[in-house]
Amino acid sequence: MIDQHSSNDCKHSQIIDAAVAEFQENGFANASMDRISARASVSKRTLYKHFESKENLFRSIVLELAGRFEGMQDMRYVSDRDIREQLLELAWAEGRILLRPDVIAMSRMIISETLRNPKLAEEAQGKLDKTATFARMLKDADSDGQLDVVDAEAAGQEFIGLIKAKAFWPMLFNGSVVSEPEMARIVESAVDMMMSRYGKT
Repeated sequence: MIDQHSSNDCKHSQIIDAAVAEFQENGFANASMDRISARASVSKRTLYKHFESKENLFRSIVLELAGRFEGMQDMRYVSDRDIREQLLELAWAEGRILLRPDVIAMSRMIISETLRNPKLAEEAQGKLDKTATFARMLKDADSDGQLDVVDAEAAGQEFIGLIKAKAFWPMLFNGSVVSEPEMARIVESAVDMMMSRYGKT
């Protein structure tokens, strides 16, 4: 007997993947729900059952991408642990997600559309911004005396920027991902830079 829940999850995933490809290829304005249903190998009725419109589908893709980062929100500073180890774990939480081709594909599509539509950009930014997680750990480490951080928000942006500069932004142009060994070097370098700038001497 076919599990209806699993079947629905599978169709949902197929539609998301098809929509990402369609939006990338034709842009949001020119994307066709007919082509999305064909790409996903589902009927139009099934497509509209899952997603009422292109706008709804786009927002679902943003939520889908945001969901990849949900685990990071639970990361907290622990006072009796070495701060460098904690920064490495935080950097790897970001890095592992950026090793996924589906994350890069979704990001490429979302960024291309948000450049054309400021309203979509504002909605997406609010859901995808992870600065608060980085800033919170840096601020707590400062309060505990393990780091010397004056502006945690700015430092959090710097930390993310060090990772994305090599592991995210260049990948948007060719749709590839960095290798795991290369990500390890990027993560180590980012943490070394943060410790050099904000570590207690």
